Amino acid sequence: MSIRLDVASRTDTGLVRKVNEDAIGIDAGAGVMVIADGMAKLQGAEVASRVAARTILQKLSGAAGARRLDELRAAFDAASQAIGERVAREPTYEGMGATAVAAWFSGPKLAVAHVGDARLYRLRKGELKRMTVDHSFVQTQLAQGRVTEEETRQSRSRHLVTRALGSSGRTTPDVAEHPVEPGDLYLLCTDGLHELVEETDLAAALAALDANLELAAETLVTMANDRGGADNVSVILVRIGEPEAELPAAVETGLLARLRAFFGGKGH
Repeated sequence: MSIRLDVASRTDTGLVRKVNEDAIGIDAGAGVMVIADGMAKLQGAEVASRVAARTILQKLSGAAGARRLDELRAAFDAASQAIGERVAREPTYEGMGATAVAAWFSGPKLAVAHVGDARLYRLRKGELKRMTVDHSFVQTQLAQGRVTEEETRQSRSRHLVTRALGSSGRTTPDVAEHPVEPGDLYLLCTDGLHELVEETDLAAALAALDANLELAAETLVTMANDRGGADNVSVILVRIGEPEAELPAAVETGLLARLRAFFGGKGH
């Protein structure tokens, strides 16, 4: 059995930034979706995100899929190295890096990897669940009980991430595998969305617009911009369709043989 994926995406500069430092990568045929958000001390944030998204997508699209979590780790490591190599060639990019989240759908399962505060959500039967945990300073404080959820939203340190691609040393993503169900709706997004739009509002918008993914993606971007558009915002939506039955090999071979005989014999 194979699953059908319906996909929509949007990326927007927002209302404050002059450059879009986010990047999106999609290979629906391979079931691979990637979002990256660039950062830099001086310049190169948009370069870092493009390098990260392109490298992860290329590595996963061509992967065998036998050991998907290991292949996700390898793809993120390759992206981190690629950013480092770009800095080595162009020192003006010193300090650039990227956060990223990747979702890999195959059969009845989803494999996910992320570093930083790019997120993956799942809407299942009207309930929105965050599938990733941010690698950030405020998330660490929240886990330790030092701040509340509301205080993290107001903190001046909310943009400080503790892991990023391209940072010194090897970057290790968190990886996990989850079962998928027909009707599931998955949202990959950058912090330009989830920092401005509360999860209750995300859930309401996704539930209301589930039937039209293009409109849903556009609406999420609009919601972020309506709340100030302080950052670039990027989203990928993936809906799981009903499984598509695959014909048994013997039946498929028989059908092909009859078709060849019919069409091959016409006109003779």
